[in-house]
Amino acid sequence: MGYNTYWGDMHTQFNLAHMRLQERGVDAVAEPPDDASDCEGFVRQAFEGASEYLDFFPIVYYPSHFYTTEPGLRTETIGMKDYFRPDWEMICRLVKEFHQPGRFVTFAGYEWTGDRTRWGDHNVFYPYDDPPLDLSMTIEELYANLRAASGIAVPHHVGYSFGNRAKDWDHFDEAISPMVEVYSVHGSSEGCNTPLGMVRNGSMAPRVSGCTVQDGLARGHRFGIMASGDNGGGYAAKWGIGLMAALAKDLTRESLWDAFVNRRVYGVTGDRIKLDYSAEGAPMGSVVESSGPVTLRAAVECTQALDRIEILRNNRVVFTHCHNGTWAPPDAGTVRCKVAFEAGWGPAAQYGLQRADRQWQGRLVAEGMAVRSVEGCFTRHGNRYEQVSDAEVQFELTTSPRRNAAEDTAQQTLVFEIEGPADGTVVYECDGERMEFTLAKAMRESGLIVFYDEVKASVREQFGFGENDFENPADAYYHNAYKIKRHVAIPAEGYTAQVELTDDTPQDGQSWYYVRVSQLNGQYAWSSPIWVERE
Repeated sequence: MGYNTYWGDMHTQFNLAHMRLQERGVDAVAEPPDDASDCEGFVRQAFEGASEYLDFFPIVYYPSHFYTTEPGLRTETIGMKDYFRPDWEMICRLVKEFHQPGRFVTFAGYEWTGDRTRWGDHNVFYPYDDPPLDLSMTIEELYANLRAASGIAVPHHVGYSFGNRAKDWDHFDEAISPMVEVYSVHGSSEGCNTPLGMVRNGSMAPRVSGCTVQDGLARGHRFGIMASGDNGGGYAAKWGIGLMAALAKDLTRESLWDAFVNRRVYGVTGDRIKLDYSAEGAPMGSVVESSGPVTLRAAVECTQALDRIEILRNNRVVFTHCHNGTWAPPDAGTVRCKVAFEAGWGPAAQYGLQRADRQWQGRLVAEGMAVRSVEGCFTRHGNRYEQVSDAEVQFELTTSPRRNAAEDTAQQTLVFEIEGPADGTVVYECDGERMEFTLAKAMRESGLIVFYDEVKASVREQFGFGENDFENPADAYYHNAYKIKRHVAIPAEGYTAQVELTDDTPQDGQSWYYVRVSQLNGQYAWSSPIWVERE
């Protein structure tokens, strides 16, 4: 259809006022933030990181901060204040500085809270430089200002309860909100009887009926579906908490904005699942008129093994393609497969070993083959890779110390797509360790490197213990060792699929269809709907 897929994170949050007051030990509403320059380095780092991993980056300034009342109740300010103006001007200046059409596109934006307990949170964006500072407090004021300023507002974490920062579907303008967030760090707002929960924010949970994405569609509203992180740590495109794709002709503000307002967008949880979805040849987000059956087509290319593709009509599943178990890894010939390497783990807090960030350096070489693509599943700054030839990729990774429980920044993952003979040999080297395997072997079993020598040296240096000096060295060493896992490689037959459905649309009024894709590793994608109107 002439569109390219571009990736962006529309909610990397910057609560600079709160950060600044925390650094100064100030905790009061009446205390305005200082000059914005002392937070510029933090924001600049986010732009620099985003430019390595993303195609477009609509930054989200968070105009609010926590404070403690005189009796001791902790709460948060609402609404944009005029004293946030220095922050806003700094944000807009960096948006202009980092904007590079054709390579990395930026947009200015902020999270509108207004009277948040009534209208819900919306992420506001503009298609040009130096947009106005919006001090609106009601949804009517916000809509009026955005009509005048040509901005849009994306409803955020809509699946919470009414009056609890969720979306009030009685107040909706599809021209102002051409897309709605289905997934973020909060979880899934798709619906109440849908995959994935909404439990990460224990204060705002639970998810309930009335304000979800499916509730909005059932009210007859038309909007695209996207996902975005709501990551306050300043790292854009953090894996696993939401990312969006835009189908646009080229990498410019004008083309991306056209994709936004025409609903040619979709959302993923983390893995960059490629999704091409159409009805009667019209792309996702379209409105199609039909007097008879409609034919819907979806083509999927996953990062890992595909589990299933579902097509939902009017919020109910009307078609399911179960892909798991339909393919087998080839043993011979030319193959194309994706193999993921996950690095991290290391000492946990409860064991007493010293912990710090860990830097990794290595390369993957597939002699006589071709590395067709590389995808990073990263959760922090400090990760990069470079394809130095058709057959070789060099990389540097940084992992954070893990806590007592599983910690998402304790592992970083690279996924390599390799094409070549099944018996061809691939070499993976990292920090003095080496893993050699054929593609055929990688598609049958996983592999593991355990940095035993390193952890033994750490125990000896910090505690003076050798292998025979304490009761349970086996657990102590393995539990605290850094590791690299080679996941089972997935052949192209396992991560790609095409489906087609010809459906008799109900006779009464309009119907909507959207696609939901799931991988075996728990990653999801949601298309924007296509609406079918009876002629």
